[in-house]
Amino acid sequence: MAILLIVLVAEFGLRWFIGQQLRDSFNQQAEESGVTVEEEPTISFGPTPLVFSILGGSINEVNVTTPSTLEITYPGGDSALPEITGQPAAVIDIDDLSISDPDNPVAGTLTTTTEVPEEFLLAIIQRQMAEQQGDASGAAGFLQELVTITDITANVEESALDVEFTGGAAVLTLQPVPVDGQLTFEATNASLFGFDLPAQVADGITQALQDGVSEQVGQLGVEQFEVIDGGVRIRVVGENVNLNNLTGQGGQIPAS
Repeated sequence: MAILLIVLVAEFGLRWFIGQQLRDSFNQQAEESGVTVEEEPTISFGPTPLVFSILGGSINEVNVTTPSTLEITYPGGDSALPEITGQPAAVIDIDDLSISDPDNPVAGTLTTTTEVPEEFLLAIIQRQMAEQQGDASGAAGFLQELVTITDITANVEESALDVEFTGGAAVLTLQPVPVDGQLTFEATNASLFGFDLPAQVADGITQALQDGVSEQVGQLGVEQFEVIDGGVRIRVVGENVNLNNLTGQGGQIPAS
C-alpha cells in the first residue's frame, strides 16, 4: 500500500511538473512576442503513467490546447502594412514524445489543428503582396501596385476564399487544394474594371496567400484546409519533429 501511494504521489508530481514547464514555456514565448496571455494552455498526458514513460525515455501521449495570442495592428493607419504578433488558438496532439535528450524533445507524430480567422489571412496576404511588389519590376510591378488587397471572406458554400482588392473593384475566388502535404490554390472569377485580370496579377495574389500559409505551417504537412464561417480550419501533421524547431509555427508549439 505504501509503495502504491508513493507511485501515485510521484505520478501526480510528474504530471504537474512537466505540465507547468510547458505552460511556462508558452507564456515566455508570448511575452517575447510582445503579446498578452489572458489564459494558460491546458495540458494532459493520456492514460499511460508518466512514471513508466520517463523511465523509458519517451511519453506516449501529450495533448496541449493553447489559447489565442493573435494580435493584428496597423500602426501606420488602416491602409498601412499590418503587424502580426502571436498565434491563433490551437489543439496539439503528440504521440511518442522522446525525452531522452531533454534539450531536444522529438515527437514521433505531431498533429496541430487551428482555426485561422479572416483577419489573419488578410494580414498574411497583404504582407506577402508588399514583398512581391518590392521584388517586381516593369509591367508586372506596375500592375501589382494597382492591386491592393482590402478584404478576405470565407465562402463556405463554395469552400473557397474570396479575395477583394482595389477597393472592391474585383473579387478573386481562391479554391484550396491540399495535395500530398502541400497546399495550393486555384484562382477563378477574376476581372478588374470589366476586363479579365492579367494572369501575372492573379498568379501573384494566389502565390501570396500560398506563401503566407506555407510560412505559418513551416515544415509540417497540410492534411486539411477547410473553409469555415469566419476563416479556415487547418490541420497539419509531421513525423519525427523536433519541438525546438517549431516555435511559432503551426499554433505556437511550446517547447519543453
